[in-house]
Amino acid sequence: MTSIPVFLTADKHHILIVGANAAAMAKLGLFSATPARLSIIAPGAADAVKASGLAAEDTGHTGLNVHDRPFTEDDLTGKTLVYIATDDRFTEERALRLATARGLPVNVVDQPTKSTFTTPAQFTRGPLHVAFSSGGAAPVFVRRLRSSLEKILPPSLGTVAQAAGAARARVKALIPDATRRRLFWDRLYDNAGRYADLDADDVERLIVDAARTHRVGATSGQVQLVGAGPGDPDLLTIKAHRALQQADVIVYDNLVSRDVLALARRDADLIFVGKREGDHGIGQNGINDLITERALRGDRVVRLKGGDPLLFARAGEELKALRDRDVHVEVIPGISAFQGIAATTQIPLTDREYSNSLTLVTGHVKDGAYKDWARLAGEGRTLAVYMGVRNAGLISAGLTAEGVPASTPVAVVENGTRATERRFYGTLGDLAALVQENSVKSPALLLIGDVVRNAAELNLAEREALAATA
Repeated sequence: MTSIPVFLTADKHHILIVGANAAAMAKLGLFSATPARLSIIAPGAADAVKASGLAAEDTGHTGLNVHDRPFTEDDLTGKTLVYIATDDRFTEERALRLATARGLPVNVVDQPTKSTFTTPAQFTRGPLHVAFSSGGAAPVFVRRLRSSLEKILPPSLGTVAQAAGAARARVKALIPDATRRRLFWDRLYDNAGRYADLDADDVERLIVDAARTHRVGATSGQVQLVGAGPGDPDLLTIKAHRALQQADVIVYDNLVSRDVLALARRDADLIFVGKREGDHGIGQNGINDLITERALRGDRVVRLKGGDPLLFARAGEELKALRDRDVHVEVIPGISAFQGIAATTQIPLTDREYSNSLTLVTGHVKDGAYKDWARLAGEGRTLAVYMGVRNAGLISAGLTAEGVPASTPVAVVENGTRATERRFYGTLGDLAALVQENSVKSPALLLIGDVVRNAAELNLAEREALAATA
């Protein structure tokens, strides 16, 4: 991080603006909305300020001083921040040199290499003040980010925030439990758009009324089974992201990427329960006990699972354990690996020419038995195999032994949707060699079927080779 993000207390500062061009007026307009004292100095400053509608009589800003004359060194006395926005290069260099010599923070507008600080892009929603900066490296990105968030955050959020501040002490008295209270504020934030037509006093009254009747259930805790998706954090649902931000405890395993974990609430307890080489972890029963006990203690628990929590993730056992103890539980779906990988490889899993059915199976089959797999793959069908890397040879042998052509195209995708994604293409007969020669590791998905011919990155030679095996 090359910049230090700081919010200054406006009424304790006296800001000097040297210049009277459009950039100077933009800075004056920005700070006119604050109680900071302002001085603007430049020949023609009075006319520029009046023409921009920023004169004291227009804005009501009582701390504005306009000096229609050239800058002098004495103008720096008593100032705490200096902005230089002038087309006169001599004045710019002189003001910069003198301000720097006095140790004053100085910003030469649109010239970050000359400045000791930059002013972030920003917008407000009532008392909420949101600021963005790239340290001058990517101003267009900052502008786009600000624009995106302005569209997402409803204007009523400012009114709700103002009312929440006024009601804060009464809500604390009505909901003394910290976890319950945080859940209450979370829900208020999520529903801020409902208060669009109300003023702050009305919203404050409704907040206090809601706090009087607030209930979360038998305990203040709950468990959410959350789908983390296949690894790309951008594929998280908005609801999943919200759950990560609100969790007291996050229980996760090997399939959850670091990028997804980075979105978690900073002070949440992160508990790893996956298996490592030589360590089988606490086991499924241990996980059941852990999430149940933490919820009964009053925590908001997220059980974070790779992909979708209801697909090959043993969610049924966890749901039963939680229901048996009367713990409130919610399931938040996620994008599964087969969906994410189909998107990155651009392989349509069903296709009028190649496939009218899709089957999902796990490669962990009891006793190594692959019975009736011929019904799952072959002409007109697509087969997606999860956790099939270790048994790739058995899968290939089992399918071909039951009549699935060895020439059937396959795709092996490791770390699907992540920055480290790797893709390999071949045929069912070569599947074991494809995995071994490329040292494919889990997590990886096997896609088996003629739809693989549609993979975006297959070059002409590879397409012709696959066609020749058909």
